[in-house]
Amino acid sequence: MNNGRLVVLSGAGLSAPSGIQTFRGNDGLWEGHYINKVCDYHTWKDNRAEVHAFYNARRSVLETVRPNDAHAMIAAWKSRYGDRATILTQNVDDLLERAGCTDVIHLHGDLQYMHCTACSERWHVGYRSWNHEEGRCPKCTSRAGVKPGVVFFNEMAPRYAYLAQAFRNLTEDDVVVVIGTSGLVIDVTSIVAKVPAFKILNNLEPSQFIDEDCFDELIYESADKARERLDNLVIGKLG
Repeated sequence: MNNGRLVVLSGAGLSAPSGIQTFRGNDGLWEGHYINKVCDYHTWKDNRAEVHAFYNARRSVLETVRPNDAHAMIAAWKSRYGDRATILTQNVDDLLERAGCTDVIHLHGDLQYMHCTACSERWHVGYRSWNHEEGRCPKCTSRAGVKPGVVFFNEMAPRYAYLAQAFRNLTEDDVVVVIGTSGLVIDVTSIVAKVPAFKILNNLEPSQFIDEDCFDELIYESADKARERLDNLVIGKLG
C-alpha cells in the first residue's frame, strides 16, 4: 500500500440504483415539480407549501430505500484508507452513512436537517415531515424562515471550500473517482483537468458537460454494476 490519497466525488447516479430518482430531466422537471419553485433560493418563500411538501415526500422515500453496492464500496475505501480518503457527495441522502461510510462531506446539504434563514440554526428532523404552518425554528421561533437543510440554486454552498481543498496539491500517486454526476451543477471538467492524479469517471452514459479526455478510465454503466471494476482500479493504484 502506498501513501497516495483518494478523492471521491459522487452525484445522483450513485444513489439511483437504490431507487432515488436522479435530479431532473430535460424538461426542467424534478419528479413533476419545476426546479424554480422547489429548489431556488430566490423564490422558495413564495412557494413554501409546495417546497415543504416536496422535501417531506423526499424524506419519506429516503426512509424506504437502502444503500447499494456502490455505497458499500465507498464505505470500504474510507475504512481502508482512513484520513487519506476524502468522500465528497452532491447527494442529500444518508445512504453513504448507512453503508458505514464516515466523515462524508455533503456539498449540497442533508435532507434530514432543517435550516433557519433568519438565525442560521440547523437541526435534525430525520425522516419526519415538517409542518410549515406550525413548525418553528427552535432557536429564534421563526416560521417563514425555515427551509429544508439542502442547498438551493442561487444559495451559498459553504462546503464548496472542502471541494477546493480536496483537489488541491494532488499528485500522480493519488486517485480521483467521479461517480454518477453529469457535471452540470459542479463543473467536473474544470476541477479535474489540471489534476495529475489517476482519474476515473463512472457514469451511466456520456455527458455533454464532462470532457472525457480529462480522465484516465471511463466506465459507462450503473454505479452498483461498476463496483468490481472500480474497486480493482482503486486498490490496484493505492494498494
